[in-house]
Parts: sequence; C-alpha cells; structure tokens
Amino acid sequence: MSDAPPASASYDAARAQKVLWAGMIGMLATGFSFTILTVALNLIAVEFGVSEAFAAWTVSAPMLVSAAALPVIGKLGDMFGHRRIFIGGILGSTVFAFLCMLAWDIWSLIAFRVMSMVLAGATGPSAMAILFHVYPPHHRTQAISWWSMGGPGAAALGLVLGGPFVELLGWRSVFLLQAATGIGAVILAWRVLPETPRQPAKFDHVGNLILLVSLSCLLFVIGAFAEPGIALVYKVMAGGLGLLGLALFLIYEAQISDPIVPPALFRQRNFNAPVIANFLLQMSYLGALIATPLVLIDYFGYSVSVAAILMLTRTFSLTLASPLGGLIATQLGERFGTITGVVLQTGGLCLVAAGVYVTSVPVLLLGLVLQGVGHGIAMPPLASIIATAVPPAQFGMASGMSRLAGQVGSSFGLSLFGVLLTLPEEVMSLPMIFAIGGGIALLALLPASALSMRHWQKPA
Repeated sequence: MSDAPPASASYDAARAQKVLWAGMIGMLATGFSFTILTVALNLIAVEFGVSEAFAAWTVSAPMLVSAAALPVIGKLGDMFGHRRIFIGGILGSTVFAFLCMLAWDIWSLIAFRVMSMVLAGATGPSAMAILFHVYPPHHRTQAISWWSMGGPGAAALGLVLGGPFVELLGWRSVFLLQAATGIGAVILAWRVLPETPRQPAKFDHVGNLILLVSLSCLLFVIGAFAEPGIALVYKVMAGGLGLLGLALFLIYEAQISDPIVPPALFRQRNFNAPVIANFLLQMSYLGALIATPLVLIDYFGYSVSVAAILMLTRTFSLTLASPLGGLIATQLGERFGTITGVVLQTGGLCLVAAGVYVTSVPVLLLGLVLQGVGHGIAMPPLASIIATAVPPAQFGMASGMSRLAGQVGSSFGLSLFGVLLTLPEEVMSLPMIFAIGGGIALLALLPASALSMRHWQKPA
C-alpha cells in the first residue's frame, strides 16, 4: 500500500490549482503535435515516397491504438499510483517524439508515433484521477472544466502554429518542439503532482491482451471504413475478431478476482449514461469537423488559411465554454449542464446546415460558435459525474473507459461523415450532412436525462 494521503482529506486550494495547471500543461505538451502533423502530411508523403493517404496513418494509427490502451492505462494508475503513470507516460512520449524526428521511413515514423501517443494517453485518465483525488466532490466539476481546456487548447495551438512552423523548419521540427515541451511538463509534474493511493491487485495480463487486441481490431475497422484502399475482407475479419474478443473479454473478466473493468460497473447509471452521451457528442462533433473545411473551401470559396481561421471560432468557443460548463454543473447539477450542452451543440449543427443551405457565412459562423459552446459545456459534467459511480480506487479505470468511449465516437464520426461526403450531392446534400450531425447530438439527450443526481447538493 502507498503512504499517500487519503483523497482530498485536507483540501488546499492553492496546491490543487498547481496540480490542475500541471495536468493541463501535460495535455498541451503531448497533444498539440496532432493538429500540426495534419498540416505536414503532404511533405511526409513526398519525403518517404508514399501516398498522402498512407502518410495519414501517422495520425490515425496512433489515435486508434492509444484509444484502445486507455482503460489499461487507467487501471495501471489505480494499481501503481497515477503520479507515476502520468510522469512516466509523458517522459516515454517525449523519448518517442524525439525518435520520430529521426525516423528513416514511413513505417518507423508510424511505429514511433504509435508508441508516443499510447504513452501520452496517460495524461488523460491519470490526470483526471489525480484531480478527483485532490479536489473534493463539490469542486471536481469546475476543476475538470478547466483541465478540459487543454485538449481544444492543444488543437488550437496546432492550427495556429502548424502552417508557419512546418514551412519554416520542416515537419521533423514538430517532434523536436514536442520533446522540448514534454521535458518541461515532466519537470513541472514531478514538482507539484501528489501520488494517489495504490490499489493492491494482480495485473490482469490475459484480460489486458484480449482487450487491447479486440479494441484495436474494432477501431481499425472504424478508421478504415471509408478507406477504399483496404480490402473489404480485411475489414470484415478485423470486425469479427474484435467482436469475438470483446465477448471473450467480458466472460473472462466476470470469472477473475481483479478484473480490469468490474462487470458491475456496467450496471451503474452514472457510468453508462455519461459514456453513451460522450460517445454520441464526440461522434457528432468530430464528424462535423471534417465536413466544415470542405464547405468553407469548396462551397464558399475560401482559401485554406482563411478556412482554418474561421474554424478556430469553434475551437476557441469550446475552450472558453469549458469553465462555464463547470460553473453551470456546480450550481445547477451535472444533468442540467449536460442537457444544456446537448441542446446548444444540436442547435449549432442545425444552424450550420441552415447557413450552408442559404449560403450565409454569418449564420454558419454562429452555428460553429454554438457547436463549440455546447460541446464545451457538456463535457466537464460528463467527465466528473463518473466519479460518483465508482470508489476512489477505480477512478483511473473509469476515466480511461470514459475517454475510450469519446475516442471511439470520434473515430466513428470521422469515418461516417467521410463516407457521407463521398455520396453524390443529389443523394446527400451538405446541409443534410450537418443535419444528421445535429440528430446524432440530439440523441445524447436520452442518456443525459438519465443521469442520477442523488449525490448532488446545491452549493450554499
């Protein structure tokens, strides 16, 4: 057992704020390269003599594999301490980022990117678990709302820096910058992060292997769904193997004493409902993300640079709305906050559809802003309410499962909307695509309304 103090036994606001900053900076340091790299895909393809579609696997493959590893990372943090996993994850990610800079072909770059992103995944469940331990229940949602700014903040940083940085210094310099910021994040985390209590348990090697293989297969199918270069037989085989593996995983986990994911967790309303809502909202949000540049560039005739700036309105709106989501949930409850976010995100997508239909840029921009505001308001309560469904010893595992649901939703949204965009205009118009996104977001009202508020007390 660890000698770490009990979770939030004595709340120190100043110390907790330092922990919050360390968690945000860790996410920024490991996440900004994702959007910068998307700008450099053409340069990578030319240097290594591959197609741009093949080069895109330097982005998609790490995202898929790192998503599959999230529950395992969360479980490791519960067992060995989340401070140790968080720091080790950033440090390992930094080492592989440096190796990415030295990559000699496309395969080495993909392999190093996968390892870097898997290890960087520790900044998610472990950071959330540390915040759950440091902040008492009535402060958690507000803390998560500020920490949540790190994700869109990293994306915005990548969009702003991407083009100029790659043009001036080349795509390899992206990883040198990531390595440098990673070292800074490790130093800060080492100084301020507390260790969390450890849960004595055996590590489930068999269950871990089955889960990783199963999720990797299913995420591969989702990512490859819209990729015509991958034969259908491989997609079917991977999908069948993934589904069979998940069934074996659930059967196996129900029979052992220290499962990665306790089967009883799936009967907790405050676990199932936010996970489903998170899946639907991420699917809607990320799906619309790939459709928006096409509309701005091909439909409205803007340049790539102008389109990127216009898209930042959504990203900045999300970033700024996250603390508002924490405040609403703290004052009025997580269910009210989530429903508010769902309604706003749905309305935003419908406004974008209307803006495209009537060819109105102001209406479209208002829709982008509402999308970001709605998503930013909904995410913090969905993340924090999971802490009410599990004991502190399972914070990391539950956080990892929640983030996995979001990643799967994001991947599925990207693939689904990618397919919709390939359909002829007379079959699937651009306004209809955004309207479908709004309908997917609206479905999240069902799980959002099912959130239990028995734990909630109105602040004095």
